[in-house]
This record gives sequence, structure tokens and C-alpha cells, in this order.
Amino acid sequence: MSILKKSSSVWVSSLLSSLDTMWTSIDESISKDGKASVLGPLQKCLFTFLSKSIVGADPASYSPKLADSGFIMLDKWLALQLLPTIHIPAFQPLVEIFLHSFSYPFWLVKGDYEKLTHFVAQEGKEVIQW
Repeated sequence: MSILKKSSSVWVSSLLSSLDTMWTSIDESISKDGKASVLGPLQKCLFTFLSKSIVGADPASYSPKLADSGFIMLDKWLALQLLPTIHIPAFQPLVEIFLHSFSYPFWLVKGDYEKLTHFVAQEGKEVIQW
């Protein structure tokens, strides 16, 4: 809780900056293609906002690749964690046998996980010390 209190001064500016980037991205996509997906820009906005608020660092200043695909790295890691427990509307015996019966190997997300932990370890030293 103290980490959140400490970073409360950057919440509003960080959120407004992330939202501005998100809306600009959506507007550009609409003007270019005539349609836009909101999910990708929203996830990128939330990843940037939470990185600035909790970790205390901007992913874009650390690595442009992390800023562009950090939310995808988190999505893959979270999907791997939740897949054995979530309901999937398909033929039940096959789902149980192939998806819910065993844990998935860590090497599927190891590279992305290490990039994210390296970002937090390098840029969020104050947060880790708390």
C-alpha cells in the first residue's frame, strides 16, 4: 500500500498521458482504415500507466520493444497461468485431457518473463527494496 501512496503524485499525469496516446492511436487507425480495435491500445495504455505508477518507470524510455509489446508479454504469461483453470466451451473430455490435466512448461514464456523482470529489476529498484 505504501508503494501506491508514494506514487500517487504521478497517477493523474501518467493516466492522462497514457490515455492521450491511446486515443491518438485509435484516431490514426480510424482515419487510416476506417475502423479500429480498442483492445490493443487499451492494454498498451494500462501497461504504460501501471508501469509508471507501480514500477516508477516508463517502458518507452527503457526499451521501445517493451513499450510496444509489454502488454502482449504479460498476456501470454497470464494465459499460461490461467489456462489449466478456466472453462473452455468445447468438447469436454478433450479439453480436460489436453488443457486441464497438466501444467504448461515455463519455457513457453521464459524469454518474455525475463524481459519483464529485468525491466522491473533495473528500473524499479525503489519498489523492489520496499
